[in-house]
Amino acid sequence: MPDTVTALLASPDLPPALAEHVTDHVEWPLLAGAAEIAVDEVDLEVRGAVALAGAYGFLDGLMSFGGAEMDEQNDRAVALLKQAEAYGVEDDLDELWLYSDRMREVAAEAEAMDEYVAEHGATPAQRLDAKLEEAHALYAAGDRAQALALFREVAEADVRGEYAGLVDRADIGWCRLLHDAAHVDGPDAARRVWQEARESRSGQFPWPGWSTRLVEVLLGTGLPDVLETLVVERMADAERADPWPLDVEDRRVLTLALDEVQRHRG
Repeated sequence: MPDTVTALLASPDLPPALAEHVTDHVEWPLLAGAAEIAVDEVDLEVRGAVALAGAYGFLDGLMSFGGAEMDEQNDRAVALLKQAEAYGVEDDLDELWLYSDRMREVAAEAEAMDEYVAEHGATPAQRLDAKLEEAHALYAAGDRAQALALFREVAEADVRGEYAGLVDRADIGWCRLLHDAAHVDGPDAARRVWQEARESRSGQFPWPGWSTRLVEVLLGTGLPDVLETLVVERMADAERADPWPLDVEDRRVLTLALDEVQRHRG
């Protein structure tokens, strides 16, 4: 909260129209609306602070709105920020301007998502989840061909475009394809899937959250080279700046994999 606003809320000069929304907590949406109405009517010396309080109140509540409404509320905040500047407030504005700008981007993304859902009936994440659920059910029912086709659809989802940010879901597809190939078609087929998956992710496969589980299902399938890569990269993920810590189960599985690699080396 800007210092100017903090001082205003604690001041005896806080206009009554705003004070009624300040009790044991601040009702920011109501205070913002009251500030918007009162700013040109209160004493001149507090107009800048009142405008800033209103702007902060509108910005504080932006995440409660969808894209179009978010922009409308942001417009009201911007009008008050301009009034705060006009009434002489110089400090505390930069961060609010930056936040307002960032929220324009958020609003645009929200509107785009609303349009996407209107067209497809679900978010990109929901669409991948539905395909994965169907694929798991088909595989369990013995319809391997249909299941693998769906797993491949998920694996090849455009995670740089339509399905941006959903690598975790898409990599489930690759993991299931690799698991199936290793257990049904043998090591050579599994290595081909492995190479496909690695190339599709520019070498960054699998998503770290799936590494240990993938190692576990590939144990004993004749893929010591793949296991070694997975173990080395998983351990590196545990040491990086934003680590994926190893728990007891992770360490147990990775140890089994390393033992298998050592046995293969003789």
